[in-house]
Amino acid sequence: MTNNNPIIIKNGRSNLVSLIALIIILILAYLHFFKKDDSFKLREQILQTQIDSLKTKVSEYKSERDSLDNNIHNLNDSLFTLQSEIINKSNQIYKLEKAYAKKVEHINNYTVSDINKYLTDRYKR
Repeated sequence: MTNNNPIIIKNGRSNLVSLIALIIILILAYLHFFKKDDSFKLREQILQTQIDSLKTKVSEYKSERDSLDNNIHNLNDSLFTLQSEIINKSNQIYKLEKAYAKKVEHINNYTVSDINKYLTDRYKR
């Protein structure tokens, strides 16, 4: 008994067409979902460029900050030196004031006749 039923053959061809259609749909779906996204690569390149630019700016700012820190240290050293000089000058002024105060006090002890005698003796020479 041969099975020459036209419905089975028709269903066999229909199944084959359905299978081919399903394979084509699966291939298209695979290509659609797993294709390489060039826009993603472009965005990635743009972001990497921005990151590199920011790294360069950060490096420049760090260098400038280091330079400014160095200037601050130098100015602090200069300020310390100037403060030391001011203290030394103040001590010298204080010593001079004391010395002149002693001389003035000593001069105040002289009478008019003592001063006249001193000047006379001085200019006789």
